Amino acid sequence: MSKAAAKLAITLYGREYFVNCDSGEETQLKEIVRFVESRMQQVAGRSGNTTELRLLMLTCLHLADELLESRRKATEKALRDEDLLVAAVDHLRQRVVHVASQVGRA
Repeated sequence: MSKAAAKLAITLYGREYFVNCDSGEETQLKEIVRFVESRMQQVAGRSGNTTELRLLMLTCLHLADELLESRRKATEKALRDEDLLVAAVDHLRQRVVHVASQVGRA
């Protein structure tokens, strides 16, 4: 059973758009709109006088850059975490071998 679609009026940089979203996701969409609007204002402040279309394009590029950087950092962190986990398991293996050798002598 699919969710009913909701049509929501959103405003980005003073222009109203109507977009569909799944029923119950309106709050999340509004939060996304506030986030994008904030970024558009930041980009507009740095870009000076530009067209709305160019502002949307620049904002998309800035957001994509942030997303890709976040993904890169997450991947690097996952690799570091994996290296730490491998080192911890190896250390524990060595400890078990050491304890087992001590038990055998007792």
